[in-house]
Amino acid sequence: MGFTVVFWSPVSGQAGTTSNLIAAAALLGLEYSSRLLLLGHLQSEYAAIERSFYPRRSWMSKADAPPDAGIDALLRLLQNRKLEPNRLRDYTLPLLADRLDILPGSNKPDASFVSAAQEWLAPLLELTRRTYDLVLLDGGSGNQSAWTQSLLRQADLLVVNLPQNSLKLEQVFPALEAQLLSNRKLMLVYGQYDPRSALTIKNMMRQFHRREPAYPIVHNTGWLDATHQGDSIRFIFRNRQVPRDHENYLFMQQVRVLAQTIIQHVGLNKLLFGGKEEDR
Repeated sequence: MGFTVVFWSPVSGQAGTTSNLIAAAALLGLEYSSRLLLLGHLQSEYAAIERSFYPRRSWMSKADAPPDAGIDALLRLLQNRKLEPNRLRDYTLPLLADRLDILPGSNKPDASFVSAAQEWLAPLLELTRRTYDLVLLDGGSGNQSAWTQSLLRQADLLVVNLPQNSLKLEQVFPALEAQLLSNRKLMLVYGQYDPRSALTIKNMMRQFHRREPAYPIVHNTGWLDATHQGDSIRFIFRNRQVPRDHENYLFMQQVRVLAQTIIQHVGLNKLLFGGKEEDR
């Protein structure tokens, strides 16, 4: 049985939640032998997480995708009790052969999809865990909707993405208390991080009296451009072994630490190549 990892943020647009998830998924697919499934915003056809892996010219519509691929086809079979675990991969698209697949989102409007899919979320994720070692899911931001709350409950590991913003954190941490005090596995990631700021992770964690594991992912313009151009996997592949003086070195090191920590949390330490920096 596999594990579900949900990337989520209590605030919108500041923590790089989707960017962090895409980077971690690409590196995990390149450096680990576990079979991964990447789920974006299931309720959104043109989610950024999907387009980050396909050139823009091929993602203007779903014309290039098989007509039976995606969450809508899976839900139809699930609702009719016709979906078997060994058929799940027929409805996904491969990003890295036998390593990383993606499940395209719904063609339906968000409200319509959520209304129809809410009760099927748990059985769907149970099915994906029977087929894949690791299921990576973009949980979006906020926690007011029943859909988001359902996603958070399904997480074996919850990756909470936070902004490097003390005013926002003053609002966030009290609201997060129930999540932080739960028995679930949880880690904090500070996205779009500026290492030159006085608001270092150490200072922020001390200010808010937090002791949870926390990790930075530095802001990287080249990486964000790559995600907008559908070049995510190629960017990660090209920069995996860059030297210390390279402009992308710090970003890659922090993404690697995030990926390794996820693997350790879920107990899937099966390295294919690459691995911890100190082992090289």
